Amino acid sequence: MASPSGCRWLLALTAVLAAALVVVHLVFLTQRAVQSAPAASTHTASVAFAAGVGSTGPRTGSSNYQSHCASCHGTGGKGDGWTAWLYRLKMRDLTDAAYVQTLRDNYMFQIIKHGGASLGKPGMPSWSQELDDREIRDLVVHIRSLAPPPQQPQATGSPR
Repeated sequence: MASPSGCRWLLALTAVLAAALVVVHLVFLTQRAVQSAPAASTHTASVAFAAGVGSTGPRTGSSNYQSHCASCHGTGGKGDGWTAWLYRLKMRDLTDAAYVQTLRDNYMFQIIKHGGASLGKPGMPSWSQELDDREIRDLVVHIRSLAPPPQQPQATGSPR
C-alpha cells in the first residue's frame, strides 16, 4: 500500500504534466495561427458563395466540419466539443442564429482559411493547409445550416 505522501507526490506530478500538456498545445495553436496569418490585402478579397458554383457538395461541408471543427465547436455546433471541455474554454456556439447570421461569408471564409490571429481571434487555427477554397466555402455553407435565420411569422387576416 502506498504511503499518503507518495500519493500526494504522484498526484502533484500528474497535475504538473497535465498543465504542461495544455500549455504546449495552446502555444502550438497560437504559433500555427500566427505563422499562417495572411497579408492585409487578402482580407479584402471577394469570395463567391453562389449556390453550387465551385462546390464540392453539402456532404463535404458536413464531413469536413466533423473532421476539423467538431473537436472544438461540438458535433452539433454548440461550442461543446471535447477540447472545449478539456481546456475549459468557451468556444463559439455556431447554432446561435442571432450571431452567425450577422457574419459575412467572406469573414467566415477568411477566419477558417487563415485562422483567428489574422482577424484578432488567436484561438482559432488556420485550415489553409488541410482545406482548399472550395472545401472552405462548403464549410461556410454547412456552418450557416447549423444556425438558420428565424422564420418570419405568417401574416394572418386580410390587409385593410
